[in-house]
Amino acid sequence: MSDPETWRPPAASPWAAPVGDGATPPAGATGTPGGVGPSPDGAAPTPGWTPPPRPGIIPLRPLTLGDILAGAFQVIRRNPRPTFGFALVVSLVSTLVVTLVTGVVTGLLLARIDSAAAADVETVTAGSVLGIVITTVVASTLSAALTSLVLGVISLEVARGALGERHTLRGLWQGMRGRIWPLVGWTVLLVAAVFLAIIIVVALITVVFAAAGTTAGVVVAVIVVIVGGLGATVLGFWLTTKLAFVAPALVVERRRLGDAIARSWRLTRGHFWRILGIQLLVSTIVGIAVQVVTVPLSVVGQFGALLINPNGSEGAGIAILVVIGLLTLALVSVATAVALVAQSAVPALLYLDVRMRSEGLDLELQRVVEDRAAGRPVPENPYLPPTG
Repeated sequence: MSDPETWRPPAASPWAAPVGDGATPPAGATGTPGGVGPSPDGAAPTPGWTPPPRPGIIPLRPLTLGDILAGAFQVIRRNPRPTFGFALVVSLVSTLVVTLVTGVVTGLLLARIDSAAAADVETVTAGSVLGIVITTVVASTLSAALTSLVLGVISLEVARGALGERHTLRGLWQGMRGRIWPLVGWTVLLVAAVFLAIIIVVALITVVFAAAGTTAGVVVAVIVVIVGGLGATVLGFWLTTKLAFVAPALVVERRRLGDAIARSWRLTRGHFWRILGIQLLVSTIVGIAVQVVTVPLSVVGQFGALLINPNGSEGAGIAILVVIGLLTLALVSVATAVALVAQSAVPALLYLDVRMRSEGLDLELQRVVEDRAAGRPVPENPYLPPTG
């Protein structure tokens, strides 16, 4: 048995457990793996392992799947106003703009078709269909441009939140200064590429089926369409994964658009399947969650309208439909905002993870945290890549 007068329990390492959310590490504390912990009496160091610090939403080490999934939702819980609040406003504005613009234009064009003379019906119909397509493209582009602002704000919040910093929406917006138009331009370019691909596919299908005059020709046309569709899908997944880090490179590293595209292409090399798998997993989880919220709501709304208005009164029916529509819009917007934040945070978290694995970013961030806790000067932007 140990002598009770000489035995003292060992002191705990300052990094024996993750630091609380937003907290700063004790001055002089270290958190490198395989480090040397302090001895109980301060006379001599004792060997041991001290885990890296976790000042913010993620641990400062290469991330696991659980870290990325937790971090995607930790962004909302830790700083909800500039993340969820901003995404909710953007979601509401985007939904209203797209619904109103497409609804009004479509209604006017359909009314124009109804009022056209018999000799001009075909011409008016063709023009109206073209107008509806153009309106849809413009509304979708505007919606994507608004969504890109959320992507930029969340990318910046993830980068600063990893260091334990909390910023208001105004502070994050100031950090986005000079990055908004490149980010919007990149999003518009993506939307244009998607619509161009759709037009090419539709034109190819039309030409193939027009050239197939016999049964064998139809079979060949179907095979060509299936193979072409699969090829287009694979190409889309490949390009989406290779370009997943363009937004973080634009906002966090403040690169030009061409440099950001090249940077994303280089960083994803050797990590392609992991990035693709995690993004698909998160998209699936978020999509299922949104459907779980919206589908029961629509069903309950339909049955509720019948129960509240069993006599089928026109005025009461319109009022009920308006109330149900507004309630549905509100709940769908909330679910969409959560999904938007989570899906925007995943590329930023993967970006940090890849840089930790390939460039030792975790060591640089640990150094910044320790220097800041000790009162030493720290770089203004520790995410700038190493030169050379």
